[in-house]
Parts: sequence; structure tokens; C-alpha cells
Amino acid sequence: MIVKTAELGELKNYTFVVIFCRYQDKWLYCRAKDREVFETAGGHIESGELPIEAAKRELYEETGATRYDIVSAFDYSVQTSSGYSTGQVFLAHIHEIEEHQDFEMAEVKLFEALPDKMRFPEITPVIYAKIQSLK
Repeated sequence: MIVKTAELGELKNYTFVVIFCRYQDKWLYCRAKDREVFETAGGHIESGELPIEAAKRELYEETGATRYDIVSAFDYSVQTSSGYSTGQVFLAHIHEIEEHQDFEMAEVKLFEALPDKMRFPEITPVIYAKIQSLK
């Protein structure tokens, strides 16, 4: 697997968005109900949706963030033996989180850095290293 970062807008035909979240001066990560590991907020861009729209939707669905500042940070690509995909990475500074029952995630938790057990262990550290310089 080859993971690369690129300047914002350099890559096209985005499939995914990844949102790194800062809340109370820490990184906020999510854990899905059916997983033991944490992950960033994010997911697939739906048909007709702009990356920023997907990022805002995923941010709310996965963290409950209702008041935040969000910016597009950079592009990334992943090349595997089975294909190639691109995405856009966002940085969100969350000011307020709503508690709601229909959460996609089992929990959201604050960390100083990346948790030891992360989903996408080959991808996340590469884009985390890049986002560190922007926070």
C-alpha cells in the first residue's frame, strides 16, 4: 500500500473525506459500535455531494458536533493492489457537541495523539503526520 499526501485541489475525483477534530485542545476520535478500534470522523462522499458537504455531514453524524470551524487541509491518495482512491482531509475545531441517541458511533473520546489501536493503520499515521503541522 502506498499512501501519499498532496496539495489541496491537486487530486481530483475524490471518493472519501477524513476529518481530524480538535476539541478542548485534544484530538477527538470515534469508535464504531461494531469495532474495537478508534478512527477519525469521515467516510464516502455521496453522489452529487461536495467534499466540504460530506465532511460537515460526517462530522455531525459521527461526533455530534454542532458548532465548529472546519477547513480543507490537503488531499491524499491510497494505492493498493486492488485499486486507487483519493480523498480530501479536513481539520475541524469543534466548539460544541450535541448528545443524541442515534449516534453512528459507540463513543467519541479525546486523546493527546493517535490512539494505539486505530482503524486504517497504514493510512491514518501518514495523514496525521501532515495534519500535525496545520493544527
